[in-house]
Amino acid sequence: MTKREAARQLAARTVIEVGTVGVGLAVAGPAGALGAAFIKPALELVAVRDRRGLRNVERLVEAITESTGLSAEEIEAWAKSKDGRLMLTTGAIQAAYGTLYDHKVAALAAVLTENLQDDARLDLGILIVTALADLEAAHVRVLDAIVGGSLPPRPDGADQLPGVALQSQLEEQFPNLAAGIVPLMSALVRHGLAEDRLAHADDNAAWAVTPFGRSCLRYLQDSTAVS
Repeated sequence: MTKREAARQLAARTVIEVGTVGVGLAVAGPAGALGAAFIKPALELVAVRDRRGLRNVERLVEAITESTGLSAEEIEAWAKSKDGRLMLTTGAIQAAYGTLYDHKVAALAAVLTENLQDDARLDLGILIVTALADLEAAHVRVLDAIVGGSLPPRPDGADQLPGVALQSQLEEQFPNLAAGIVPLMSALVRHGLAEDRLAHADDNAAWAVTPFGRSCLRYLQDSTAVS
């Protein structure tokens, strides 16, 4: 059996219940409200999403096997041997399955690969995977802009501090995200990737990227450079 075939089998065993639950909800849900005519295309959309998720998990497993030289079966055995390993691995698989952001799959693979080589990093690895699970392309663009300091001038004319941003700067830099900047940054704060700073004004919040946020961003930047 090739590594690709083994990865596909492991991915299928891991995520089959996710797809089953999704289809079950669609079939058992409020069919009357949806209307019979919508059931078939709705299920087809679920199937498309499931296939995308399955491909993501295959890519995750393949990347780890290529980096470590371990087989998919050996990775599975490693994951089952300790609760912390199981939590890390299943968290990464679920995050990969649910994302539409390809670079996140590569970043998750990098985190898992590191932990396969060093159990001392398990607790930190779980935190990183949990944070990455909630990050999509928009979060990463904003995080990268703050760390890189590529933001419009501050309204008070003060020097720009790398890693620190005002709400008004982010809204100007990302006009299509302007209405979502506060909830987006709240998600980063919730996972410890950013922290609140003294607001410039009542309607102009401020944030700073934390060392943990920079660490998570590096995984995503490295995956972008590789791909």
